[in-house]
Amino acid sequence: MGMARITILDPTAPAPDTDSDPGPSVGALDGRRVGIRSDRTWRSFEWVADEWERLLVAEGAHVRRWVAGNRIGDEGERTRLELQEFADTIDLAIVGLGN
Repeated sequence: MGMARITILDPTAPAPDTDSDPGPSVGALDGRRVGIRSDRTWRSFEWVADEWERLLVAEGAHVRRWVAGNRIGDEGERTRLELQEFADTIDLAIVGLGN
């Protein structure tokens, strides 16, 4: 009796194409206004943000933290206005870990 052939399907998706270009340099941080945006969904990000803030301040940056609120209803409108004000008062922003 011959050996039966089977096909094994791999359900994993291929790795995404990535762009390794980090973007433009922000230059020296001394005197720059750096915003760190977070939300309440991933609390451990706050530990990372604390470390970044410490390092940014050591480089002479002025750090402003902002925690985003809800995106719907009255609170959503408040969040949108706060985000605009946040963006208007900083030179650059860290908005996540990129994972």
